[in-house]
Amino acid sequence: MKNHEKICRILTGTILFVLVGLNHLSALGPTIPQAGIFESVSSHQVVMAKIDGNIEQICLPRFEIEGEFDDRELKKKLKDSLESQDAIFHLYHDGLGRPKKQGGMMFASEIYLKGIKMNYTAYLRKIGLNFKVSKTRPYEDKEHLRAVAYNRYIVTRIAEAEKADKDKPKPEEKKLQDISTMQISTIWDVLPRGVVPPSIRKQQKEIEKRIKAMKNRPYQAEIVKMDPVRWATGKFGVLTADGFITGSYLEGQKPDLEITPPQEKDWLKPEMVKELEGQPCEFVFQLDRSGHEVVKDGRYFLRNIYFRDLKLSWEEWLKKYSLTYVDPASRQDFATNVIDLQVKLISGTFAGMKAAVICGGDFAEGNPLVKTHELIRVFPPDPKPAKFVPFARRFNELYSGKPADFSLLLCPDGKPYSELGQKKARRLYFPERQSTLEMLQQELISGKIK
Repeated sequence: MKNHEKICRILTGTILFVLVGLNHLSALGPTIPQAGIFESVSSHQVVMAKIDGNIEQICLPRFEIEGEFDDRELKKKLKDSLESQDAIFHLYHDGLGRPKKQGGMMFASEIYLKGIKMNYTAYLRKIGLNFKVSKTRPYEDKEHLRAVAYNRYIVTRIAEAEKADKDKPKPEEKKLQDISTMQISTIWDVLPRGVVPPSIRKQQKEIEKRIKAMKNRPYQAEIVKMDPVRWATGKFGVLTADGFITGSYLEGQKPDLEITPPQEKDWLKPEMVKELEGQPCEFVFQLDRSGHEVVKDGRYFLRNIYFRDLKLSWEEWLKKYSLTYVDPASRQDFATNVIDLQVKLISGTFAGMKAAVICGGDFAEGNPLVKTHELIRVFPPDPKPAKFVPFARRFNELYSGKPADFSLLLCPDGKPYSELGQKKARRLYFPERQSTLEMLQQELISGKIK
């Protein structure tokens, strides 16, 4: 009887705790304040920020601007006048108090800049921009998202064209005056047919003006910040005394792995091997100073492992058996700081989704960065489809064989950034649909396309 009363009290307390938690979440407004650092602007509606140590893109609602304005000049003015400073970002959340993230961006209703003690929109008005803020949340405003994606695409495309011309051998000085730095005769040399959004199509003179200005501006590549280590979820395989690990399964592959063993000799016992085999864990891959995963003799080097069920890191697991952990930090080839990756836009053909994070791409011969057929890593669909196989089958029926632009990540040495030997793209853009891979996936998941 006493046990029954105790169980009832526990259940009652648990229910009350859950109800209080639900009331707390329901009391949250559409946004949550998040402290961070305002870094710079990508455009007047997308800013770069550092939140919890990570570089994030923050998308604001659509600004309905009154009258004409020069977007390039506005961006330059904002970059010159707004320094990096502490800020409060009013981020839209997922209903559970976690910042909503979609297409590689977070979304904010407003940003308070502590350095100038002013909201971001107030500052825009202060420098002379007249506009109304759309009441539609940015992640629900499809035309706004398409314009943001389009802006990313076209800026990267033009930057690549500029770099290609910059790298060409220069002709004799007397002929320089007759040669355009981008070889552009009309707007359509840069903008593929059907790509221009309706909101921009009316501004042909403005587009011509911007393209002319872009011909002479310095090359600016899109920068992606990578941590010196990379985490990957999987299942542990079979461990040997020299630190080699075989048979692990992660990200659809079974790579050979290596981790630094303890100081002691003859340290590994059969029961220890059995304990770890099949354990769900997080593998922490070490990157070298050029941004590549450290590989030796075909084995990927692990900086650490976290065993999720055991709730132990590699060091803690060794300590459990009174073994001496060896810190691998002394190796000279390890990256110790954030690595800047650049984006190279490569046109090809979409060859279908092969897995949640892998897509096929077909490319023309002669490009040193890609083979004629590649498996390219991408970001997974968000939200995840209920059943991936039928989802991928239908998506491939709709879009396989379509032209696509792959924003391939490049390391500082100019070689493609890869994960477990597969190159990675920051995004895929489908010019015919004026949409990214993420946007088309969401349309299929939501039922907007069948």
